[in-house]
Amino acid sequence: MKLSSFAKNLEQNASRLLSDRGLKKTKTRLSILNLLLSSKKPLSHQDISHKIPGLDKVTVYRVLSSFLDKNIAHRIETQDHVWHFAVCPCGHTAHCHPHFSCRKCGRIECLSDVKLPVWSRSATGHVVENQEIYLHGLCVQCATR
Repeated sequence: MKLSSFAKNLEQNASRLLSDRGLKKTKTRLSILNLLLSSKKPLSHQDISHKIPGLDKVTVYRVLSSFLDKNIAHRIETQDHVWHFAVCPCGHTAHCHPHFSCRKCGRIECLSDVKLPVWSRSATGHVVENQEIYLHGLCVQCATR
């Protein structure tokens, strides 16, 4: 199931995505997945904990870990070594787009409009298991200030 069709009913789509990936539909998983699906930017563990009060840190960590294991979400490391999590709108299980980190305000963005080639084997015979590209600089808002 491609995630780009996930715009109309987040609750229904989150429920279906969990089922499609073999995860039980718990209230906590649905809450965190709905938050990730509705977010316009990748969220840190702390962001999620603040936006959904009452969840303990271990539970959030376990849910995010299960999303990574089932290829529901991907994680992005920032310059300060904090992981941020996002659901890829194209439905790919690997990083199919680069990520941008603003050095001034710290904003993290998935550059979903920029597609990366998917390689399984390089010309030199290396087997590519994961690819990630991070771009660092000034976001649009900071560059125009």
